[in-house]
Amino acid sequence: MSVCLFLLDLDGWNPDLLSPLLFLVLTLSGFLAVLLQQQLTATAEEAPCELTVAPSGLAFCDKIVGTGPEAVKGQLIKAHYVGKLESGKIFDSSYNRGKPLTFRVGVGEVIKGWDQGILGGDGIPPMLAGGKRKLKLPPELAYGMRGAGCKGGSCIIPPDSVLLFDVEFIGKA
Repeated sequence: MSVCLFLLDLDGWNPDLLSPLLFLVLTLSGFLAVLLQQQLTATAEEAPCELTVAPSGLAFCDKIVGTGPEAVKGQLIKAHYVGKLESGKIFDSSYNRGKPLTFRVGVGEVIKGWDQGILGGDGIPPMLAGGKRKLKLPPELAYGMRGAGCKGGSCIIPPDSVLLFDVEFIGKA
């Protein structure tokens, strides 16, 4: 705005300069709008969220409610995630691999807590594409007494572990 006002005060102002300057101002304002949206999204993701516990024991909290369609049982979908133990130790992350997980939801291709956490039910609303949700899974909705990634007496996910996931439902694959 100040650039345009400055030009109006110049003697011998050239109206041909207005178009490139207007382009520059609009480009910069668009860039600032994108930065602001990214900051608001990051702030929403970092904000603490209160977990709601469903009767199944699964606890969830929507960090960002999506605006796309919900997943349908049996549908091939894509999701990014970070999986952690209760200690906060990350045991897996699709973001670190640079590729979302693709799977059929609701048919047992992933642990029960994921199917329930994405499809909803039992007091849990379904996730919408574009949404980000925090899940806290009791052992019976995760890997239970067997744990996962066990070799030589140690496990990446110990038996009877409560698991924490940050899930981003991208949409159908």
